[in-house]
Amino acid sequence: MRVVFLSQHYAPDVAATAQMAADLGAALAAAGHDGTAISCDRSYAEPSVRHPLRETISGVRVERVRSTGFGRARKIGRLADYITFLLGATGRLAFGPKPDVVVSLSTPPMMALVGTFWARIRGARSIFWSMDVYPDVAFELGVLRRGGVVGRFFSFLARVSLRMPDVVVALGDTMAARLATLGAKRVVVIHNWAPVESSVIAIRPRSAGDDCVVMYSGNVGLAHEFETVLAAAARVGPGVRFVFVGGGPRLGEVKSRAAELGVTNVEFRPYVALGDLGASLSAPDVHLVTMRDGLQGLLVPSKIYGILGAGRGTVYVGPAEGEIHDIVMAGKCGVSIRIGDVEGLVAAIRRYRDEPALAGEHGSRARRHYDENFAREQSVAKFVRLIETLTRR
Repeated sequence: MRVVFLSQHYAPDVAATAQMAADLGAALAAAGHDGTAISCDRSYAEPSVRHPLRETISGVRVERVRSTGFGRARKIGRLADYITFLLGATGRLAFGPKPDVVVSLSTPPMMALVGTFWARIRGARSIFWSMDVYPDVAFELGVLRRGGVVGRFFSFLARVSLRMPDVVVALGDTMAARLATLGAKRVVVIHNWAPVESSVIAIRPRSAGDDCVVMYSGNVGLAHEFETVLAAAARVGPGVRFVFVGGGPRLGEVKSRAAELGVTNVEFRPYVALGDLGASLSAPDVHLVTMRDGLQGLLVPSKIYGILGAGRGTVYVGPAEGEIHDIVMAGKCGVSIRIGDVEGLVAAIRRYRDEPALAGEHGSRARRHYDENFAREQSVAKFVRLIETLTRR
């Protein structure tokens, strides 16, 4: 069986979508299937860095198309990157070997429309792996106006892209409900997983004078909320250190706002290589995950799976519904704080600072919750079975 992955980024890139697609591709190759990944040649974190145009990774042929490298700082630049990738990918789908299944991810937006169209033309099955729900995410973020001409046009394309695939894969029940409401015919829930699964590293004993470390790891993006976090950082008092590891379009804004608030207990570090990710995720006492109101069911910050896999608790700041809230509450492995509840966030972090054993307890529950419900082997096996079932229909 020949499976084609259509993903803007693929391993060894640091993008979460790149790692998810690569893990699935490796599993399919191990099961004896023929895998090809079509991606762009630009790095997600550093667009000036180019990946090889062709290579084989874990049995999967990776074919990268040349694209512009403006990055995510400006809308017009991001749009150019999307368009040049989609044009190149269209050529590969149209003239490459005939696939049996095309798996399209949701970045860039409307990529599933391209993947499903060419799957239909070439007589293949199609799967839309929905990491985000567009254009609804753009509406909530204010990037597109829902009632405008452009917004209505993209809404129409989105409805078509949800109805055409044989299967739409959602990352959780809330997202599945959203997709069904928008017109998806067959929705299957398969959670993401941690890009690195290491043995549980115990919470380091905290000696007198050690800070309680609270980490935000990953994309500092438009979908995430930071005002509550920074306000809490300014008020929490001594003995707590906030560490941001990663980058994104709002990193400069977050740094500036921290300076405005006089926050001195925060530091910023760049993305770490995949080989160092396990150690990085295991370094803090507890992790932060944030999400803006209105985005529940439209996206799922993938960092939650890495946090669970690293055996660390989560302080979630966001709406009290959706996948992240449900995961943290079901696993009893952290706390959920509403946006704007600065005092509640301060109290939660002070408790982690004052009760070191709590971080260990939440970390142990997190890893147990991950092993029982979200482990890579489980989710990947479910995805492989889905693909194999499609080809037997």
